Amino acid sequence: MRLFLGGGRVSRPGCSCWSGGRGRGELGDSETKRYSWPVYVTTARRVAQCPAAVLVVLCPDPDEAGKCRRLIRTGHPGFDLAPIVIDSSGPPGAGKEGGPYLTVFAASMGGIDLETEAGARRVLDAMASPQVAEADRFRMTTIILRLASDAARHLLEAMMTTSEYEKTFIEKIHDEGKSQGIAEALLRLMSARGRTPAQAQQTRVPSGTDAAQLDLWCDRAVTAATAAEVFAD
Repeated sequence: MRLFLGGGRVSRPGCSCWSGGRGRGELGDSETKRYSWPVYVTTARRVAQCPAAVLVVLCPDPDEAGKCRRLIRTGHPGFDLAPIVIDSSGPPGAGKEGGPYLTVFAASMGGIDLETEAGARRVLDAMASPQVAEADRFRMTTIILRLASDAARHLLEAMMTTSEYEKTFIEKIHDEGKSQGIAEALLRLMSARGRTPAQAQQTRVPSGTDAAQLDLWCDRAVTAATAAEVFAD
């Protein structure tokens, strides 16, 4: 179970201040949280100097989540805290609504059954959505496959190899691996010729996912007199 606090600064409306943590003993002690959680909210509000602060509780156990949802009465008129609790029985994105990121979040919380074809398809469709950046898609795929049970992982991997998803998942991963290999070869070639790139130039190489660009740099590295000539625009 995790607690998250957030609030936006008055002076900077577009800026939010978030903190997260894992409270051990108090999370299993309903009496302790009745005194500590209101303090967390008021403290976050004071630190962020914002008009509103929220407490969000991530709790995979539905039974424990039910206890966390209980209204906390402080005794002060109008100051009762109703924690926002997300559990595996109904996390955001578990229904038909919500974007691809919420759908993947729901799956990671156990709110979508990945051992069924319908559940696996929902998550694959979400990760394949054009709304998801390539880097995020790779991270999502890694996370979901690690969290999935053996049965779910086998189902997901089998579906990824079908014509419906192969281009999005298998071919993209292959292309990324090809680019990584070219990038490593480029750096080795430049080092062997005494043209070791500066730190700023090196940072451009691993981030380059365009195999054609990497090929061009490799061609230049064969005859370039300096590292700067290799990366010239």
